[in-house]
Amino acid sequence: KSTITIPETIIIDGAVYKMTAISKNAFKNNKKIKKVTVGKNIKTIGSGTFSGCKNLKTIIIMSKQIKTVGKNAFKGIHSKAEIKVPKKKLKSYKKIFSKKSQNSTVTITK
Repeated sequence: KSTITIPETIIIDGAVYKMTAISKNAFKNNKKIKKVTVGKNIKTIGSGTFSGCKNLKTIIIMSKQIKTVGKNAFKGIHSKAEIKVPKKKLKSYKKIFSKKSQNSTVTITK
């Protein structure tokens, strides 16, 4: 798929679970991904999660709860990628998302 959505919840055997983290290397080196939407319950983005996703140009963060973004989480994404975050979290998320090995031309906007 070229568009991925990390949902707020998932259902397994009829039970509903909140999605609170994206695991380490979850989408590493996936060349097909162009757009990702991260659900409202995510608190952690693991190391190398989107590393090597060279065509990933748009990342939409819906969560206002992110506390941790792992090392190299965005290493090798598209050089003109845009990480869109909630307006009220722009300042704090700029700190959290910066220096995760993405190119300096990647922007973090509201």
